[in-house]
Amino acid sequence: MSPPRALGELEQTLLFALVALGDGAHGVELRELIEADTGRAPSAGALHTGYERLERRGLVESWLGERTPMRGGRPKRHYRLTAEGARALRGSYRRISALAEGRLELLDRLSAESSE
Repeated sequence: MSPPRALGELEQTLLFALVALGDGAHGVELRELIEADTGRAPSAGALHTGYERLERRGLVESWLGERTPMRGGRPKRHYRLTAEGARALRGSYRRISALAEGRLELLDRLSAESSE
């Protein structure tokens, strides 16, 4: 059996946002949280595409909420992290943390040298 496909930075960001907001999070609040935490504001299309891909991999589930007049009668799409998604995110985080272990001081030194 091959190892699970690694999660990219955007995928990890999207999944961590779901962890923070919990079941039922929707696009606007996910985008606002990501922007507040990272300083980057992904477009609505990037969020939708990213979560759609994660859903195809079984890492996220989504459903449509009630129709609202504020959205012109369109329902909001809500998201939930699956158990498989939680395992994938935990594994991805552990792998990158293990790789970074003991190397942050080296990075600090290298970045200080390059600014001299």
